[in-house]
Amino acid sequence: MGKIRKRKPKRNSNLDTVENFEEEICVDSRETSIQTIIDQLQAVNVEEKYCALQSFAMLIENEQNVEQAVSRGLIKIIAPLLLDPASCIRNASAGSLRNLSSLGMSICETLMEHDIMTPLICYFHQFTETWTPDGSLKSKDEEIDTFIQCVNLLLNVCESSELAVKYLMESKVLDILPRYLDLKTFGSDIVIAVLQCLFVVLEDNSAASAKLQSSIENQLREFLSLHGDESSTLLIRTLASGVTINMCAGIITSLPITVVHQIMEILANTLSIDHRNACDKLSNLVPLQNESGKTIPPKGKEAQELECHIKTVLQLLDSQQSAIEILANICASDDGDDEDVESSDGEELGNDEISDGIGGTVHPEDRLPPEVLEAIISLQLFEKVWAKAQLPAVNVTMVLEEYNDSALVVKKLKNVQTKALLGVNNMLLTLPVDKLGGIDGIYKIWVDCGKLVFKDNVKNNIFLESATAVMRTALDKIKFRGNGNIQNSSIFNNMALSDIEIMLNGIKECEVPEIRSNLIRMIGILGLLLVNNINETTANVIIVITEFILEQAHKENEVWVLAEAIDTIVDLYSEDETNEIAAKVKLADKLSILSPILKNKARQQKKLPKEYKVLVSTTCSNLPRFIKYIKELS
Repeated sequence: MGKIRKRKPKRNSNLDTVENFEEEICVDSRETSIQTIIDQLQAVNVEEKYCALQSFAMLIENEQNVEQAVSRGLIKIIAPLLLDPASCIRNASAGSLRNLSSLGMSICETLMEHDIMTPLICYFHQFTETWTPDGSLKSKDEEIDTFIQCVNLLLNVCESSELAVKYLMESKVLDILPRYLDLKTFGSDIVIAVLQCLFVVLEDNSAASAKLQSSIENQLREFLSLHGDESSTLLIRTLASGVTINMCAGIITSLPITVVHQIMEILANTLSIDHRNACDKLSNLVPLQNESGKTIPPKGKEAQELECHIKTVLQLLDSQQSAIEILANICASDDGDDEDVESSDGEELGNDEISDGIGGTVHPEDRLPPEVLEAIISLQLFEKVWAKAQLPAVNVTMVLEEYNDSALVVKKLKNVQTKALLGVNNMLLTLPVDKLGGIDGIYKIWVDCGKLVFKDNVKNNIFLESATAVMRTALDKIKFRGNGNIQNSSIFNNMALSDIEIMLNGIKECEVPEIRSNLIRMIGILGLLLVNNINETTANVIIVITEFILEQAHKENEVWVLAEAIDTIVDLYSEDETNEIAAKVKLADKLSILSPILKNKARQQKKLPKEYKVLVSTTCSNLPRFIKYIKELS
């Protein structure tokens, strides 16, 4: 579900140690620094081990150091320290490994290769089966933090690796975690960590659901019924909603109708809070840099208040990200239904309509349970999700980013924005047009996403893929209405070449296949929307789009993107209105050149995801017939 939650590595409270380490990194080679860490980790002295773990945490703040640190075997040295007798060593190792796992799926796979699950599972068995925080012990906070770090480490590796989930299922950890859902005994921080982990582990995992059904069902009901406006309560209710749905294999309608309504209202309440306003208020509390570029952190009561405020905003953003993910899953199409279905005359049905197998058409909104559709509309959930795709003002994010303790807020804001776009994409596919603000409302979303993609110079590929997917889906929603006829294209009638130049340049410069695919399909749909109003200007735009897609097809290395480009051309020229343009650009001849290229790449690139295989296979099959059809017209 993409819920890897990055945490800022804990910095050594001893500033002299931090500064000395930074100087050491600058003076000595990285290799020497890593060797020093290794030597200290293998020492008997607890202080030396602790210093080494602090140094390691500092080292991996720079991702350029990670590969070399891993190759020197630091993971295999640090991971067993999760079982160290000294609680401070367990805490420091758990924090550093969790921070490492937050760097992405590839590093989680590396952690699995270095057998992270063995010491991690042993930690839960050895230290958590009967543990309860003792308020009288000085080590209470440290032990709590260690537990939370280990749970989040488990979350990250399970989210990235099916093998990690398999190991988890074979252990007794899922028998242990439910005891930590006792809010009065363990507190909100522990409960939230466990719920976040279960949210991930239970997704599409019927075995885990069956295992946990009796042990967490009552607790989940209590969480759903919690009252209060605290950010921790908001997050617990939201996570409990997601876990409840995942417990029933994601089929929300299998729950009692009262629970369905309760969950939808929880999601609406979570998303109703203005995240931009919350960040704006936080930025007013964050200390600014002075003239020399240094930031003087607050002390005493002010420091505690700022720390509490940052935690509140982080929990709000976690709540909203989880709520968006839950809604996106509810609105996601069933496997197999997303594939294009050919009609009897060779034309394809659009994303807005799916064959029911008996000659009729089923719209996506007809497949959404009525009570869910009604709740989404009445609670204005689409509008609430779309609002989360908007970031606070630039000056607000700059202030938050410059201060170390609030920098994580900006990262989470961007994660929420990306998830919101994925949610918007799924909701566009599922909701009726008139509940999305009509064609004009959908067009505005397309324009606003275009501004995010093409005018903000964004380098985040995950964000760009999400935003371009929304743009593509929005145009598809505009394109197909009623019985699949192209309608409401008048909003594009005045489109000129200058209007699409930015998009064409974006495709040329794009290195990510998924984004290229979205953009190619999108400009093809734009051409199709101009078909009903052919004049000299629109015909010229269609010709430029055609020649550009054909040119890109010749340059394309990924067979499924090549198939997408060819399929886009087939869609565009399946309309009678484009016959003259097809002859003018000599389309049949150009497609005849591409046909063997497509077949050759299809033979070379056989290992593809299912949906890509279907696209390539269908395009290979349809292209010869389409070329013949175009030739007969001329």
